[in-house]
Amino acid sequence: MHLSIGISFIIALQCMTAMAVSSNAIVYHVHERRNIDSSQTHIRRLEPDIKIPLRIALKQRNIEHLPEILMSVSDPSSPTYGQHWTAEEVARNFTPSNKTVHAVQKWLLESGFAESRLRRRNFGWIEIVNATVSEAEELLQTEYRVYARDSGELDMGCDSYSVPLHIKEHIDIIIPTIHSGTLRQHAGAPNRRNRKRALDLDLALPIGPNCTSIMTPDCLRKLYNINYTPRATANNSFGVVNFHPNTYLQSDLDIFFGNFSPSLVGKSPKFVSIDGGQLQDTSVGEASWILQYAMALSQPQEVTFLKVGDQSVNSPFGVVSFNEWIDAVDGSYCINKGGDDLNYDPQFPNPIPEPGAFNDHSCGIVRPPNVISVSRGDEEQRLGAFYTRRQCEEYGKLGLMGVTVIYGSGNTGTAGTTRGYCLDKNGSVNPNGTLFNPAWPSSCPWITSVGGTQIKANSSIADLDPEEVTNMDLTLGFHTSSGGGFSNRSPIPEYQKKAVEKYLMELKLVDGTKFNHFNIRGRGYPDLSVISNSFIAAENGELTQESGVSGSSPVLAAMITLINDARIAAGKRPVGFINPAIYSPAFSTGFRDVTSGVNTGCKGLQGESDGGFKATAGWDPASGT
Repeated sequence: MHLSIGISFIIALQCMTAMAVSSNAIVYHVHERRNIDSSQTHIRRLEPDIKIPLRIALKQRNIEHLPEILMSVSDPSSPTYGQHWTAEEVARNFTPSNKTVHAVQKWLLESGFAESRLRRRNFGWIEIVNATVSEAEELLQTEYRVYARDSGELDMGCDSYSVPLHIKEHIDIIIPTIHSGTLRQHAGAPNRRNRKRALDLDLALPIGPNCTSIMTPDCLRKLYNINYTPRATANNSFGVVNFHPNTYLQSDLDIFFGNFSPSLVGKSPKFVSIDGGQLQDTSVGEASWILQYAMALSQPQEVTFLKVGDQSVNSPFGVVSFNEWIDAVDGSYCINKGGDDLNYDPQFPNPIPEPGAFNDHSCGIVRPPNVISVSRGDEEQRLGAFYTRRQCEEYGKLGLMGVTVIYGSGNTGTAGTTRGYCLDKNGSVNPNGTLFNPAWPSSCPWITSVGGTQIKANSSIADLDPEEVTNMDLTLGFHTSSGGGFSNRSPIPEYQKKAVEKYLMELKLVDGTKFNHFNIRGRGYPDLSVISNSFIAAENGELTQESGVSGSSPVLAAMITLINDARIAAGKRPVGFINPAIYSPAFSTGFRDVTSGVNTGCKGLQGESDGGFKATAGWDPASGT
């Protein structure tokens, strides 16, 4: 039986490294190379007559100017601060040049593809219609293979692929190529049972006078001095992205609101389905407590619930990706138009439709909310460098349009997002790895990464310095610990350069050995930290206790939404990309510096110093700025 991309199993490619000279003397150069993964075993060559959706992402014009353009509308000291671009202006400015389009088309024509088989997709992509494996192998100097994972799943993938040297500058990525299909990881703790504790439904809740044992909306208002009532809700917007099949029960929302936000009883978020996403009214997922806090803290602002397609519908292995919600808020970024990769992102329409399956694609179906909260993360090393770069650029474009994008930094300290494993010298995840494993998209400089804090023992929220970096042993040695570290791919952005360099100078004096475990030239994260522990929530009819930066993200997003409301009510525009303001000395008094606590390091580093990063005065990769 022939294999089918995106249906029987997740697709990737396995190819031989190529640095070859063809018969007509065209010099080929490796364009992308896959990270070594010891959990994968090659099985066989992929059948040559199988058709694959071969697409080429063209290099975007003016993309090298994105940082300075973004800063011009995001830096409060800029004379053009707040003058955000329209989606049309963004698309027009970054459309690939005619030179790039012609160069790639000429290469494909000279490689033997008929012009009728080349399909232009919204200027950003060129698709080769009905390309076979053998055609792709010849074009890219590669071999496609099938391999198995230790988990038993089958993939197709490649170690690398090559393009002519004179074409390399015109191409971002070619798909499907090097990437392994992977299941997105949660920014929340991996085992919900480890971080959940049922509470007595008796309304005499064990909150305590200083909010020391349980966190509620009122506790957060007191802790962060939130005392503003929105006035411009009709012109403001706040979105929460969710990827889980299970969502929320209205009865749970009403239990929570009945206890903590009575005016919201009976209220629901505005539902937006992305790629077939559905509301589940029989079971509850992480979205429930996230929405409870997002809605309570921003009320009466309506919260939009961006529900990405159910894993059971989109893919047999539940592959969902960040690109899906980006597609929904920016039609120019869709699979036939933007940065998707079928090794990560669902294929639409489904080549073998199943009954009830979603076979359309949600492209530009909703205007991007002014603030978007995402409580999910991945590991930077999982994804191809060109793929992460193109997605990161899209976050920058959203910022240019006035959108604040917030991601949780993960719950395993310096070791990725959930697994708690670092990298070995080959760049592979390894239980004994000692090189810090950056989180994605927190390592992208154009989003705001939020870490987690907790109330110190024997402290109260009324204290001047009540918070410390979250690092809590939940059970059996499993820790939830605020994610933080440095990117291995994105350099230090200009807006945080002084803060990061100051931290590195101080670290060198007190713990220089730490420099052996991370990239000192990488973008540092998180940018800020917010309470992530002991949220009281309603779930399946009972009150429970939840923890993780999955809660930090909507709390921060709600606060930014209130700031936007005040600006809009005053005739101003939303704040958009907030990082330049976060790191500006002019805004330093607006934040409380967390200087206590440490996040966890690699399991392979236990016993060497503390393993992770300590919170210090100023910015640090444990608590942010």
